[in-house]
Amino acid sequence: MSTHNQPKTENWLDIFTVVGILVTGVFVLAVGLLALQTETLQSFFALDSVHIWWYITRAAGLMGYLLFWLSTVWGFAVGSKIFDSFLERVFTFDFHEHLSLLSLGFLILHVLVLLVEKVEPLSLAEILVPFISAYRPFWTGIGIISFYLTILVTVTFYIRKWISMKTFRTIHYLSVAAYFGSLLHSVYAGTDTTLTWVQWMYGGTTLITVFFMAYWGILLWMRKTETSAA
Repeated sequence: MSTHNQPKTENWLDIFTVVGILVTGVFVLAVGLLALQTETLQSFFALDSVHIWWYITRAAGLMGYLLFWLSTVWGFAVGSKIFDSFLERVFTFDFHEHLSLLSLGFLILHVLVLLVEKVEPLSLAEILVPFISAYRPFWTGIGIISFYLTILVTVTFYIRKWISMKTFRTIHYLSVAAYFGSLLHSVYAGTDTTLTWVQWMYGGTTLITVFFMAYWGILLWMRKTETSAA
C-alpha cells in the first residue's frame, strides 16, 4: 500500500494541537460563564471579583504551568526512551516541541494580560526586569528568569541544525531549572495557591516530575557506566 495515502505524523500532530486548543478554550469559557452564575463554582475557582482580565491571566498562568510541566515530563520520558517501543521517535520529538510552544503561548498571554488588568497591574519594566516588581518581587523575578529560560530552550528547536548536539542538550537542561523556577513562582506569587485543588495539582505534578527526572538520571548514569566499562 502506498504511504502517500496515509496521514503524516506532522498532520496528526497539527490536528491534535488545534483540537486541544479549541477544547481548552471552550472549557475555560464554559467554566467562566458557569462560575459567574453559581456560588459553588465561584468559591471553588475563587471567582469573587468582576475583573475578567484577572480571570484570564490566572487561567493562562495555570494552563501555561500545566503545559510546561507536561513538556518537561515528556522530555524526560523521551530521553529515557520510554515511548520507543510503541511511538515513533519523530512523533515524540515533535510532540515535545509542540507542547513547549503551547506552554510558551499561554505564558506570553499570562504576561501580556498583566499589563492591562487592574487587580495587580504591572508596568512593562516590572514584567521584563527581574526583582523590581512591587508585587512579591523575589518570586516574580524568579518567574521572569524562568520565562526567559523557557524562550531560550524553545528557540533551540529551530536552531538545532546550526549548533552541535552537545550544545543543544546542554541548553535543554536549563528547562529543568525553568520548570522548578516556574513552580516556585506559581506557588509563592500565584493568587490561586490558596485553593485546595491547586495545591494538590502543584504537589502531584512536582512528585511526578521528580520521579521521571530520577528515572532519567539513573538511566543516564547506567549508560555512562556501561560506556566507560566497554
